[in-house]
Amino acid sequence: MQKVSIKCSNLSYYYDDEREPALQGLSLTIPEGEWTAVIGPGGSGKSTLCQLLSGYLPRSGGGTREGNLEMAGLDPAMAEIADIAQLCGLVFQDPDAQLVQGTPQDEAAFGPENLRVPPPEIERRVEEVLAAVNLEERRHSPVRELSGGQRQRTAIAAVLALRPRIVVFDDASASLDPAAQEQFVQLCRKLHEEGRTLITASGRFDDAARSAGRVIVLDGGRVLLDGPPLELLRTSRDRLAQLGLLPPWEGAVLPAGPRHKADPPAPAASAHMTPPRAAADSGSLLKVDRLSYAYAGGSPALHEVSFSMKPGEWGIITGENGSGKTTLTRLLMGLLPVPPGAVYWEDKDMAAWRVQQRAERIGYVFQQPEHQFVAHTVWDELVYGLGRKNGRVKVLDSGEREAAEALLQTAGLGERRTVSPYLLSQGEKKLLSIIGQFIHPKALYILDEPTSGIDYGAAAKVLQLCREKTAAGSAVLMITHDPALVEGEAAFMLKLHLRAAADYMRLEKKEYFRP
Repeated sequence: MQKVSIKCSNLSYYYDDEREPALQGLSLTIPEGEWTAVIGPGGSGKSTLCQLLSGYLPRSGGGTREGNLEMAGLDPAMAEIADIAQLCGLVFQDPDAQLVQGTPQDEAAFGPENLRVPPPEIERRVEEVLAAVNLEERRHSPVRELSGGQRQRTAIAAVLALRPRIVVFDDASASLDPAAQEQFVQLCRKLHEEGRTLITASGRFDDAARSAGRVIVLDGGRVLLDGPPLELLRTSRDRLAQLGLLPPWEGAVLPAGPRHKADPPAPAASAHMTPPRAAADSGSLLKVDRLSYAYAGGSPALHEVSFSMKPGEWGIITGENGSGKTTLTRLLMGLLPVPPGAVYWEDKDMAAWRVQQRAERIGYVFQQPEHQFVAHTVWDELVYGLGRKNGRVKVLDSGEREAAEALLQTAGLGERRTVSPYLLSQGEKKLLSIIGQFIHPKALYILDEPTSGIDYGAAAKVLQLCREKTAAGSAVLMITHDPALVEGEAAFMLKLHLRAAADYMRLEKKEYFRP
């Protein structure tokens, strides 16, 4: 008989101030050495389960746990932290939540140092884990200069350096480019072959789930499906697609066969505020001309990037982790110094523009939505900017309130208005951060990986919100590792490369699926 690595018995969990449990009566066992994928739509309880396994909940995150949970005979809520750290390693979806040192090398060494591992062994472990995540060349780079995917790989290395027997990845490949995602699956296979117990959590039936020996599907905090991946894909494909765990072209929810064209949705007469028209003629709204950039003391982050956008266009930016996607958007927003003669707004050089000038015209959605949250509830977060003028609180007028309500409903957050933004699922957080920008009329909106780490149902809401904005005349520039989801909507694709010039391709408007 196989040894039991993880055992949950009638496990439930309530977050503080929440009436409904995030997990409800969960009972399951995971044998030692098994690779189990836990998947489910946003809010299904995946991250809650991962954090209970690591002992973060309720030890640090608060809330109330009911039922029993054992890992190799230990209760993670009661055991010594050093014992849990060596037993179970958790990689969060947001790498910034667990990076505490300055460089990838220091991050990898930090855990073993705290466990008093001998220095020669620490050196061996650091070399091993940095090679495993392909970060040897960036070992001394400041973490703040790494891309989101490179920071994710740094967090993975830091956990693996502890050599835990159980490794839990909470959507740890969400920020990785396709090549790095493939390497992540190969890494999981290697860890599994070494006899580790693996749990990979995701909002999609991704390659990690297809490679696992077992898939557990959560919905509403309960186990909905449980079985080998191929069996679930054969017997429950329609249900998986309905949950948003499969892309539209793999499920039976949307029409089969060629994509059909549909008219763009007409904006509601009073529900959405009209954005300012960017340009009176058909000229460029934004033009980037041979833009290059290098961080101080570092290698070039961008090399001769050129593209242009017109009002109402939808553009997508793709590329490997570290190819400069986020650097480019930060330059456009003035968060990094822009060289003269490289970026133009309606034919005017933006090099000397202040951040405020750019913010009046451009809305920016960060890759990690928590970095933008400032209010205590979903509603207050959405209307925060509208409810203030010159630093003073003001009463919303009827048009502003209607616009906010319409966006809240389109994002599927109507029933979550009184909830803390930090208690939302990852997909809900991303949708809130998007509508928090879309509530303000802008000529251009920049979205940094808005569909990463979320299920396809939430991704469909993101696309619908963007369709409405482009139909109303605003331009949308989206960084994405999901080009297949978006390219049917886009007017152009900008593909960035490491240490090479970018590819700029105008796309023929394609037909797309609609739910």
